[in-house]
Amino acid sequence: MKKAYCPPFNLQTRLRFLGHDCIVTDLSHTISKEDPTFIGHQRTLIWDHLTHEETQQMGLTKPPYSYKVVGFTLCDHSNTHVDAINHVVNEPDARAINQLPLEWFMAPGVWFDFAWKEPRSYITRQDIETAIAQTGVHIQPQSVALIHTGWYKKWKDPFNYIRDYPGLDRSAMEYLNDLGVISVGADAPSIDSYHEVAVVKEQPAHIVCREREILNMENLAQVDLIPTKEFWFIGLPLKIKGGSGSPFRGVAVVPQN
Repeated sequence: MKKAYCPPFNLQTRLRFLGHDCIVTDLSHTISKEDPTFIGHQRTLIWDHLTHEETQQMGLTKPPYSYKVVGFTLCDHSNTHVDAINHVVNEPDARAINQLPLEWFMAPGVWFDFAWKEPRSYITRQDIETAIAQTGVHIQPQSVALIHTGWYKKWKDPFNYIRDYPGLDRSAMEYLNDLGVISVGADAPSIDSYHEVAVVKEQPAHIVCREREILNMENLAQVDLIPTKEFWFIGLPLKIKGGSGSPFRGVAVVPQN
């Protein structure tokens, strides 16, 4: 019998999943103190709460055994995250992140390449229609759509990352939902264009989420590494009581057959 072992970390890996050989792509950024942060949002803090040496010194462990504990504090919209319904709906019964169904976080998905879009520009319904025609993807009911803008590559340059990104307009968001999409994600700070977020300050794509009770995900990464335009999406949020969103570890699963 072969012993279990810990393989090296890779953004993309091959594994056996539910009886299929699959390619799995990591869609999340690493959470760190250097994360870009929206104005008004809490910055991410991470610290060594207990070191290996301290656990021994405090008598919590008996040498040579020891352990380490890391503390952190962050906003529920930090890093790669999903918005809950109560993030955009100001009603007492608007569902918090701990009340959302598993089906929204484990679903068939498609992704579209809009890295050619100009900064601050809009991704329209016509753009979506053209992308569907060119790729031939089939959007299934209760599915996820991911938008690749290439903005995630600016992640380590926080000043430039949080400005000038393109985003969906109302027509694109409504059309995706009409086709069966219940969650839209972007590899940028918002699914809306920077112009809407910083200048107009109305965010029509978010407003569609509010009107139709659908989700959006922000700060995704490596969407362009997904080897096919159709895949299975898995991105489970933390069950934060009353949370208006949550960071999550997202992956795209593509069966090789």
